[in-house]
This record gives sequence, C-alpha cells and structure tokens, in this order.
Amino acid sequence: MISLLDLPAEIRLIIYTHLLNPNEYVKSYHKFRDPWSSPGSGPLCAIPRPYVKRYTPSILLINKRITIEALHHLYRVPLNLYGTPSTYFVMRQMDITEFISEDYLQRIHYGILRLSHANKNFVLSLLDIWGAENQLERLDVYRPKTQPDSQHWKVVESRLGTFSSMVPVVFHEVDSLSKVKAPSAI
Repeated sequence: MISLLDLPAEIRLIIYTHLLNPNEYVKSYHKFRDPWSSPGSGPLCAIPRPYVKRYTPSILLINKRITIEALHHLYRVPLNLYGTPSTYFVMRQMDITEFISEDYLQRIHYGILRLSHANKNFVLSLLDIWGAENQLERLDVYRPKTQPDSQHWKVVESRLGTFSSMVPVVFHEVDSLSKVKAPSAI
C-alpha cells in the first residue's frame, strides 16, 4: 500500500492545496447574521451568544512529517481577512480569533485586509495579535475610494501606518470590494 509520503512532493502539494483552505472561515459569518435578521424572532436578549466551532483539518493529524509539510504550505496561502459580523444590536462585534486561531494568524506570511468600512475593533484586534508576534512578509489593505471622514478611519489608518514600520503594508483603493480578486501566493 502506498502512503501519502510515497507520493511526489508536487502531488502532496496539490493535496494540501485542496484540503487546506484558510479562507473557508468566512462561510461561517453567514450563520451568525441570519437568526436575528428576520423579524418576529423574539426579543434579542433571548438569543444566546453564538459559538463558532473550529476544527483541525484531519490532514494535520496524520503524522509529524506531513503536519510540518502541510503547515509550511498553509502559512504561505494568502489569508483574506474581512471584518467579523456583529452578533446583534445588544452584543459586541465578534472577534476574529473566534473564527481563526491566534497562533495561525501569527504564522501567516501574507495577509489581505478587505475593509468595506473602518471596522476599527477588528483591525485593532488583528494588529494587537500581530504586534505580539508575526511572520508577515506583506499586508495588503483594500479600502473603498470614497470613505466617510470619520474618526474610526483615522484611527485605523494611523495604526496601520505605525504597523508598516514592522511589516510592509500596501494600501489599495477600490470602487467595490466585491470586485477585488485575491492575489496568488507569494
């Protein structure tokens, strides 16, 4: 019987690419918007705080050599980071670490922030995580061309500017964030 390690490295890389997609976390955002968006769902205080179930992909549990090889690949996949959903009016915005582990965020090599609005708490939380430890080689920030002149944008841009002394931060102004495609891995 042939084991995964008997396959050529190129084929293993294809398998890792298929099994490890860090940008899948965004799918769970939609689950947290639906319960309180429909009218007549009862009082908001009766809705329990949502919980995100995170898991370790099975490929990372096979053996140490495969785990090291797969993680090396995973950390190089560009990670698209969107502002996290608000739970509902009386609760706070969810933290990115409820969807993606802090350890993983600190080991990625290429991050892409896609900001449709200032999302101050989200950005400052990420910068705190990366300020403690990071392996970023580059951070791309996509923001709308027309931004309301708000204090939140000023705070976000100031902190990102300060962060650029540690990691190259490239700003992109776009008409619509839905039209922006993710760049390939670096």
